[in-house]
Amino acid sequence: MSEKKITLKKLQMLRTIDEIANKTGLGMTPIEDLINILAPQRCVRAMAIRKMVWQLNKEGYIENPIRGCWRLTEKGKKVLEEVSAEGVV
Repeated sequence: MSEKKITLKKLQMLRTIDEIANKTGLGMTPIEDLINILAPQRCVRAMAIRKMVWQLNKEGYIENPIRGCWRLTEKGKKVLEEVSAEGVV
């Protein structure tokens, strides 16, 4: 996998961002869509999701091309491809 281990929760977040981005047709995921999907599933508050998004951005897995929307970087896409090949997520 990549140079640094990534947690299962972060992998799931990357997968969800990618899935929403593909469905919107814009190639980006609005943060509110992400919160509306993940908060009920994980029983967490919106701030916890925002915090993980910021962490993924800081680690270089996602980027914020326009305010309120996120998409995978090449690094994020590579990680998802690697774990998909390994059957992890």
